[in-house]
Amino acid sequence: MATGEFAVPSIRALCESEMFEIVCLVTGPMRCDKTGRPIITPARQVADEYGLLISDQEDVNSTEFFEFLYLVRPDLIFVCDFGQILSKQTLSGSILGGINLHGSLLPKFRGAAPVHWAILTGEHHTGVSVIHMTPKIDAGPVIAQSPPIPIGPSENVVELEARLAQYGAQLVYDTIARMAQNETIRIIEQLHDRVSKAPRLKKDDGLVAWNQSSRAIFNQYRATIPWPRIFTDWHREDGSALRLILGKIVPLQDSLTELVAEQQLEQDAVPDLDMTDAKMDNLANLRATPRVVSAERDVHVQRPAWWEPGMVIQADGGVLIVAALEGAVRIEQIQPAGRKMMQTHDFLRGYALKPGDKFSLPD
Repeated sequence: MATGEFAVPSIRALCESEMFEIVCLVTGPMRCDKTGRPIITPARQVADEYGLLISDQEDVNSTEFFEFLYLVRPDLIFVCDFGQILSKQTLSGSILGGINLHGSLLPKFRGAAPVHWAILTGEHHTGVSVIHMTPKIDAGPVIAQSPPIPIGPSENVVELEARLAQYGAQLVYDTIARMAQNETIRIIEQLHDRVSKAPRLKKDDGLVAWNQSSRAIFNQYRATIPWPRIFTDWHREDGSALRLILGKIVPLQDSLTELVAEQQLEQDAVPDLDMTDAKMDNLANLRATPRVVSAERDVHVQRPAWWEPGMVIQADGGVLIVAALEGAVRIEQIQPAGRKMMQTHDFLRGYALKPGDKFSLPD
């Protein structure tokens, strides 16, 4: 059962193995865009590629779908990036129930957007978990989990999800292979008193909170790509407000020098993780992962007294810089409402933005 891109590497790994017979892909009904063209989801596209039977389901907890499961009688339901919560009855429609691949080290970040929230909250590591499914969201016992996987200091949610999906595919394949060979699977209950939530992002989650550090604003930018993106409102002298969607931004210190990355993540420096042996030791003990932190503020720099969060402090020479609570943000791409994204120097030629102008703060 799958819909989105996060599931694709796992589907491929299972389809290309001779150990398993994939009965079908269960996914949502075909939708159309505003022009009437069908929207082919990533899971549907890869299912077509491998010639899988596709079962379109508006509601996987309906009586009709349970009857379908009763006839097909699968050994196992694998769920990833699907979007529907399975009832106890639906889970009972397979011999071994269901397992789910989740993009976090559970019990951290239960919910629909674990990768977004890992970046949004400034985590330095995350991972993937395979759980035995229950009717409660992401609450089932964990049967396999990766070691902590480092998050690049400039990595956005699309890039991180792609990496985690690859690690997840290996973990899923190894787990199901062990189940198919009747190996003993260790099941560990989640530490429910250490749960944190990761709900689906809303449009308002993109509103820039200038009354936080430049690093936190940069994390917000990384976590909201490609939607809802970060945005702010420019309050002009005539009393009107203009919505501005921000493209590329760079976090700065109070000296207006770029923040030093905490630990640059070189692609060739990412370790090959032994997923088979990573069996929840970190969840059972919740050991702290190493963390390298750079100074967020210049200890020898006196921040100008007139700087306020959300205030424009430079808007000339093609450079636009806005003060945060700590440090500042240089905006390199910007999109006025109703216009296309443009480079900042082009924006400044057409809009009379000046130092002292204010961008809105959240209520």
